[in-house]
Amino acid sequence: MARITKEKWQENLAKYNAIILHIFLNEGWDHVTYDRLSKETGLRKSTLQGYYPSNQDFAIAMDGKVLPIIMDHLSFESKEALIESWSVSLESKEFRMIMKMFMMHASKHEDRGQGALGAKGLVNIIQHKLPKEDGLALLQHLFGLTMTGLLGLNK
Repeated sequence: MARITKEKWQENLAKYNAIILHIFLNEGWDHVTYDRLSKETGLRKSTLQGYYPSNQDFAIAMDGKVLPIIMDHLSFESKEALIESWSVSLESKEFRMIMKMFMMHASKHEDRGQGALGAKGLVNIIQHKLPKEDGLALLQHLFGLTMTGLLGLNK
């Protein structure tokens, strides 16, 4: 097998990460698989494992990409504006996919892992942007809206 340069490897990884992110945001995390990535790239699973040794490594495609998407959907003008923008955002497919991933991580990994780090980061952002509010209590409310929204109860 021909070797590729480090630069080409990085370029390929960025391309594959973009494909993973696209699949995730449009179809959900369950659709991000070696088989699906192989179909999208035309590569064999063994080649993809050189980039992603485990399917858990697909998560590197999310690094630095999820928070900006969340932030683009939200308004921090007030507590009420944040709650309203969050509720409206739950109608967005990509926002819902991200929230489903949060809920999945919370149920699987509890207080460790990317879900917990992301939630703690959101608490800090809320606290910074709305200093008179309790960031944790507000995030608990928003995640409650998320769960009931995902269950179709917010309509």
